Amino acid sequence: MTISSTLTSWGRSSLVQRVVSGTNYTTPRYLQQGTGTSTALATDQTVSSPYGSRVTCTVSAATVSTSGDTFRLTTTVAYSSAQTITNIGVFDVVTLAPQTVLQSQLNPGVTTVTVTGYGTFPSYPFNAQLGSEVITVTTGNGSNSWTVVRNTNGSPISTSGFPAGTVIVGGSQTSNGNMFLKSSFDGIPLNAGDQIQFTIDVQFA
Repeated sequence: MTISSTLTSWGRSSLVQRVVSGTNYTTPRYLQQGTGTSTALATDQTVSSPYGSRVTCTVSAATVSTSGDTFRLTTTVAYSSAQTITNIGVFDVVTLAPQTVLQSQLNPGVTTVTVTGYGTFPSYPFNAQLGSEVITVTTGNGSNSWTVVRNTNGSPISTSGFPAGTVIVGGSQTSNGNMFLKSSFDGIPLNAGDQIQFTIDVQFA
């Protein structure tokens, strides 16, 4: 199956900086899967409903149209239980993002977020994502009440809000690291014992 991917804002800027500065940076090589329904956007910082551990990819330069025009990542993932995978992301760190859930409804324009637990989120400021919206947490270290800036980096605000129980996933400035690209697709139903071989190409045309 062939699917398209979206380079995130960080992915685009990191490529520009790599070309401009000529200095090294951490190669994105860790694949994270998700089971959520959000469509991939350039403003995304993590996958929708993360599932499982991150998997290390083999990275290489490949040729599609002209010599060495493609950044290629490959890996094989085996499944021990039934799942339906709907999105994947590629990150620059292997560590998983911290997660919590909304304790109460979050409506458009509201800048106080109540969560069920602080967990392993770091000291503010840091970013987190609900659905397709990225927020920046500006106060609330160690507490269940955060003050936030909405629609960070131009991410969309849900017009209907987010109900209690919505999962909040850590973005940049957390153990999530930076997401280089993201793909969303019709669900791939998998059974225990199944495997998927992923080949992800980023071609410069």
